[in-house]
Formats: sequence, structure tokens, C-alpha cells
Amino acid sequence: MALIHTTRDHNLPISVLKQKIDNIAAELATEYQLTSEWEDNCLFFRRKGASGSIEIDAQSLELNLTLGALFKVAKNDIESKINKMLDTHL
Repeated sequence: MALIHTTRDHNLPISVLKQKIDNIAAELATEYQLTSEWEDNCLFFRRKGASGSIEIDAQSLELNLTLGALFKVAKNDIESKINKMLDTHL
């Protein structure tokens, strides 16, 4: 198992940030067959071999992702792609 953890500060209203995260989730859903759902200010996402969450508040977001054995070897590539997507969309 491999873990990815990243945080980002932001200055966006929660509603705008949620929309941006929804756009990222939609892009990932198409590419990786990812499903996601919001519970308050936390987006939970999963697919076979990976699961995680993005929790947001007024100043920051925190992403946690657990990769199963299938994706463990690609951890660095996945982490790099996540950081690039967050930088691009936020």
C-alpha cells in the first residue's frame, strides 16, 4: 500500500472551490473510472485499487489517497499528476 498526502492553501469561496474540484473529479472519472461523492465539505473518491478524499475549508484543502498494490509502483507518477492538476485548476 502507498499513501499520497498533499495540501494547498486557497483564497476561493467554498462553492467555487467545490466546482473546481468537481471539474478535476470529472476529468479523473473519465480517465480512471473514478467515482466520487460529497459529504459536506469532503469529497470521497474511489476505484478498484485506490481510494481517498479531498477535504476543504475556508483556507485550505487536504488530499489523501491510498493506493493498493496495483498502483503502488506508479505512486510518484500519480502524485506528480495530482499536483499538476491542483496547480492548473486552482
